[in-house]
Amino acid sequence: MRQTAISFRSEKLNLEGVVGWPDEPSGGAPVAVVCPPHPTLSGDMDNPLVIAICQALDSLGVATVRFNFRGVGQSEGEFSNGKQEGHDIEAALKLAKRWPGCDGKRVGLAGHSFAAAVILRGLGRVKSARAVALVSPPVAAATQSLDKLARERRLLVLAGDADRIAPSERLATLVETSGGRAQMEVVAGATHHWRGQEADAAERVARFLAGALV
Repeated sequence: MRQTAISFRSEKLNLEGVVGWPDEPSGGAPVAVVCPPHPTLSGDMDNPLVIAICQALDSLGVATVRFNFRGVGQSEGEFSNGKQEGHDIEAALKLAKRWPGCDGKRVGLAGHSFAAAVILRGLGRVKSARAVALVSPPVAAATQSLDKLARERRLLVLAGDADRIAPSERLATLVETSGGRAQMEVVAGATHHWRGQEADAAERVARFLAGALV
């Protein structure tokens, strides 16, 4: 995977990020924005799960954009614990749509935990994403918006059956009420942090997004 360090604007702030490009891209490659979890959960663009998802997408010919939320790493501003980070995701999606060689009509989005909650609480900011993968989304945010998101685009909910923060049983109930519009996968033994099972989670997310963006 070829990588390029970038800086882009979110409102009046400069955010740092990385664009990953497949070694043998075809013209007009699909692209996915991969968002990190909360900073207290090693939530930056070098988080092991974020890196694993980007690598798995690369192997399937999908370009990637990963970034640090405001106030994290070298990104400007102050972390707002979800109040303003939706602007950062929106800005990353706009960047992905315009990136040379990418197909702006084939844009995907993935978010783990905190990022999944930000996505769910700001659906108006992620309209350009044709497919969305939510990894361990908090139940409160999923209860609020998962059904609406599933009606608007392709959706994967990925959860671990050992997750005490985002219990897979409760998420499965919400997915069932979406009338079959959302897809759910549960990984045995996986916790909220996915330690030791990053590769499995990444393969599932990448397979879903690559298939949805064909």
